[in-house]
Parts: sequence; C-alpha cells; structure tokens
Amino acid sequence: MSNELMVAIVGLIGSLAGSIIGVMGSAKLLTYRITQLEEKMKKQCENCAVMDGRVDRIEERQSVMEEKIKVANHRIENLEKKG
Repeated sequence: MSNELMVAIVGLIGSLAGSIIGVMGSAKLLTYRITQLEEKMKKQCENCAVMDGRVDRIEERQSVMEEKIKVANHRIENLEKKG
C-alpha cells in the first residue's frame, strides 16, 4: 500500500471519529438543556396554578367589596334624602 493511500485512510478515520464524537456531544448537551427547560417550565406552571387561585380569590373579594360600596352609597343617598 502506498503512503498516500495510508494517509488518506487515517485522515478519513480521524474525520469520521471527530464528526461522530462532535455530534454525540452536541446531542448530549441539547438533551440536557431541554430537560432543564422542561423542569423550569413545570415549576413555572405550578406557580401559575397557585397564582390563578389567588387571582380568583382576589376577584371574589373585589366583587364583594364593590357590592358593599353600592349598598353603602345607596344608604347614604337615602339618608341625604331624609335629611
């Protein structure tokens, strides 16, 4: 076998090995980052569920307070009419 052919074969094997190692490393990093993102999103969704419950309670309190204000204003109007 000639030296040129040996050099070409060794270069080909080296290039293939480097490419395969690079692709595998990149895939591993991508998988890790996706997993981290999924965990972050899961935590955020849990926080959103908690916040939704709080917002619902705040909206209920607000509607009760608005009704109380309407009743108080009505009573004030009645007192002003009598006075």
